[in-house]
Amino acid sequence: MNEVKLKNLLGLAQRARLLVSGNFAVNEALAAEQVKLLIVAKDASRRTQENYQKIAVEKNLPIMFALNKDALGQCLGKGERTVAAILDEGFKSLAIKL
Repeated sequence: MNEVKLKNLLGLAQRARLLVSGNFAVNEALAAEQVKLLIVAKDASRRTQENYQKIAVEKNLPIMFALNKDALGQCLGKGERTVAAILDEGFKSLAIKL
């Protein structure tokens, strides 16, 4: 996976308001069934990774373990982020191709 391209794609999705980040925002989007792709930081705790993996299986969502918490937050113009969710099919397809 090309991490630079992924960071650029996530930043673009953030600016287009087609991505949410942070546990609270992602859980709200999951409840509203808006999430197309979950992205969990590689250095998230094992419990967090397992929790989102379980949610992805239950909701039949693709999940990606990529970047670290600092890089994930930085490409979104925010502080550290453990999880983000893409809300658009187009951005989802591009992220999966990377």
